[in-house]
Amino acid sequence: MMPPVSGNTALFLDIDGTLLDLARTPDQVKVPGELLRVLEKLDQQLHGALAFVSGRSLESIDRLFAPFRPAAIGAHGGEIRGINGEIARIAPLPDSIREIFAGLAEHIPGLLLEDKRCALALHYRLAPEALPVLTSAMERHARLFADEKVHILHGKAVIEARPRGIDKGSAVVKLARQKPFKGRAILFGGDDTTDLDVFRILPQLGGRGFSVGKRFPGAEHVFETPRAVRQWLGRVAEGGVR
Repeated sequence: MMPPVSGNTALFLDIDGTLLDLARTPDQVKVPGELLRVLEKLDQQLHGALAFVSGRSLESIDRLFAPFRPAAIGAHGGEIRGINGEIARIAPLPDSIREIFAGLAEHIPGLLLEDKRCALALHYRLAPEALPVLTSAMERHARLFADEKVHILHGKAVIEARPRGIDKGSAVVKLARQKPFKGRAILFGGDDTTDLDVFRILPQLGGRGFSVGKRFPGAEHVFETPRAVRQWLGRVAEGGVR
């Protein structure tokens, strides 16, 4: 059963695969105009207690949803923006890690490198046959990753590098301590392995969650598609949050 949304809810939403349908590249995703209107309405009804939780950079998030600019967690927790607009960012990844990822993107056709400064992502949706080579490269450089305290994460057609200890879950904890999220009942939605870090910490926050496409531990409800999530959010907004 879908957890309810009330006037005391703090809504944390993943973007790609949860709110938006996946595309061949991150730049090709589309934001339906109706979704923008729904999110803006929910943000007003929740008095600002709505936040995006994404692997995208804040710059990418803002470009997608302009002019809507709510609180947001970008780069898997590497960037956190509160409702007041202030942004906390961690330091960029070491050049040694950037060189490895850039080299792979340069020599493998169809591979797309997304450089978020404090995180790196190699998208291979256009080159699925490259996965064995990428996996081998990650294993070959495992010692360097360990020395640089960098964590390698495999997601949907993507391999990401981010500093160890930085993840969506720890970022949600930090943002949940700020107004207007503080003291509210957290409701989180996600769809990928990068969202597991949030699902894991929901019990300690007294929060609840839903997933998309498959059930994750900690998710009380599963939506089949992002479209189903958008339809549900539309019904919530239309009914009004009280």
